[in-house]
Amino acid sequence: MSWEKIWLVLRREYLYNFKRPSFLFTAFGVPLLTLVAMFLIFTFTADRETNLDNWQRVGYIDRAGVIDPALAVENDVTFQPVTDPALDTPAADAPDDERRAYFDALEASAAQQVAADNLDAYFVVDEHYTLNGQVTVSSERNLPAALTSDIEDFMRAQIAAQAPAELPVSVERLSDPMSVVIRDLDNDEELTETMLVGRIMLPFVFVFIYFMATSTTSQFLMSGVVEEKENRLMEILATSLRPLELLWGKMLGLGALSLTQVALWAGAGVVLASLHEGASELFSGTTFQAGDILLVLVLFVTNFLLFAAIMMAIGAAVTAEAESRQVASVITLITVAPMALLVTFFNNPDGPLPLFFTFFPLTSAVGLILRMGLTTIPTWQIVAVLAIQVVSVLVLMWLAAKIFRLGMLMYGKPLTPRTFWNALREGRVVLTTATESQAELPDNLPQKRSVGR
Repeated sequence: MSWEKIWLVLRREYLYNFKRPSFLFTAFGVPLLTLVAMFLIFTFTADRETNLDNWQRVGYIDRAGVIDPALAVENDVTFQPVTDPALDTPAADAPDDERRAYFDALEASAAQQVAADNLDAYFVVDEHYTLNGQVTVSSERNLPAALTSDIEDFMRAQIAAQAPAELPVSVERLSDPMSVVIRDLDNDEELTETMLVGRIMLPFVFVFIYFMATSTTSQFLMSGVVEEKENRLMEILATSLRPLELLWGKMLGLGALSLTQVALWAGAGVVLASLHEGASELFSGTTFQAGDILLVLVLFVTNFLLFAAIMMAIGAAVTAEAESRQVASVITLITVAPMALLVTFFNNPDGPLPLFFTFFPLTSAVGLILRMGLTTIPTWQIVAVLAIQVVSVLVLMWLAAKIFRLGMLMYGKPLTPRTFWNALREGRVVLTTATESQAELPDNLPQKRSVGR
């Protein structure tokens, strides 16, 4: 092989596909749209869920008689009892029917006050609250999470205040019985809930980048081979390049393109984390060891070579791009199976199905990375996955080279499994075109080797 010729093919494939509109959109458009979408989500959603400036007029109706209006509760919102001058407050010993009628009328009045924009919201404490804990909140707008939390804190403080004075537990502890602290066992670092979510979600981000990068560039590889066969450019290239030189040039060129795409997406993630505090906290709980980074890179390279070999073999074996996409769709369907069955990873990451995806060659990289964020993976499983990936790459690369060598000059006729098997068994190079009958060229004819190989 001539590395100079491989470099020429590599350079051409990289620059040609880099300028494709589809790649430019995938590499630049998708990260840009993701940045904009995530910025809007973090900015507006977070503000809507935490900002209580427009929720300062919130009333309550206490059917159970458990709220003490004089009790001071530190909240962002000060809750006030709903009142209506037109209604007479029943006496403490009034019949139950009279009290229910009064509270029903008070609820109707509260609803009118919300409609007239005199109240932002109101909540009703059920008369059997001490048994069922039911509190109904009413508003004409979506309730922010911060308001719901404030109402829970308010009711918790009201109940705690009714505890007997001789109780050996303080009112503050009753109203806030538990403070959860999450720590990393490796470095004893304290993690917030947001940081913990980021640590679990990061492997899924890696899987998404894996899938997009490998599928996009391997599809370019397949369509490029089919296109060069259809316009018979492959026949011209065969006069100056060996099949293996062309194969390695294409795979290395598109592999570099795939790494470029990953780098652009990783840069977009860094920019997002630096621009918004919420995104920064989300990923601040993640810690990378040198071994983790090396493992991810090795899995990415082997996974790309695996799918690149498959796509190149498909492109060399078929006669039209539409046909190649139909065959490639089956491979893609198998690849996305772990993501389609993601719930099985959450339920039991060490279960039979996640383990099958971990050791199946076409899904092993995805299965292993998905499990990394959910469980501790034994070292032997990581070694086994890497061995499976390497062996699969070597076998498929050997088959892809054979198929590429046999199919690169087959214009107008697909390379059937029977023809391929006969060529492997007999050690012959089979060249077939639509206008020629099949010719079998023995390998011991060196004068033909530059055409068939």
